[in-house]
Amino acid sequence: MHEKELKIGDIANLTGLSEQDVRALIQTYDSLFTYRTIGPVRLFPQKAATIVRELADLSGRGFSPDEIADEVKSGKRQAAQEEPVEEIGRAAAPLPPEVVIEFGVMRDTLARQERRIVTLTEELEQEREERAREAERFQKAVNGLEDRLSAQQEHLALVAEWVNYFDEQMDEVTRPVFERFRRTATTKGDSGRSPGRSG
Repeated sequence: MHEKELKIGDIANLTGLSEQDVRALIQTYDSLFTYRTIGPVRLFPQKAATIVRELADLSGRGFSPDEIADEVKSGKRQAAQEEPVEEIGRAAAPLPPEVVIEFGVMRDTLARQERRIVTLTEELEQEREERAREAERFQKAVNGLEDRLSAQQEHLALVAEWVNYFDEQMDEVTRPVFERFRRTATTKGDSGRSPGRSG
């Protein structure tokens, strides 16, 4: 039966290390690992978990990278730890490969989504502020037009008052002439009657 292949996240879960530490160990000691890639994902054989655990243990003891690589290549510790590899296989067996989630990918995706949400929130806030500034400018323009219209209405009212005043003055100036003309016409009309006609 084909053994289950492990992703970086699987190795991190099985060894108790962070994915970042697992990646760093695999990158530093790349020659100790075999893997195949499917797209951006690297799949390791189950023994990779044992190698990572051994590398972490030796790194914690202060060995140099060369000494650690020699120790692992010699196979002394790996042979002594053959039993735990079986335990790793049994512990990981219940999950089929397609169900195992790359937690690192999920975490990175969530982080990207959170950054995107923050960016969108900031853009939305900037858009609101810009709309508020535009509304304020529009309101100022409307207020300015209302002030100008009010001033023009006051000016028209004043002009109307002056027109009425001048009309009244013209009436006053021209009225005596009409009155004289009417009086003259009335007087002529009265003198044209015969003196014997009185009622």
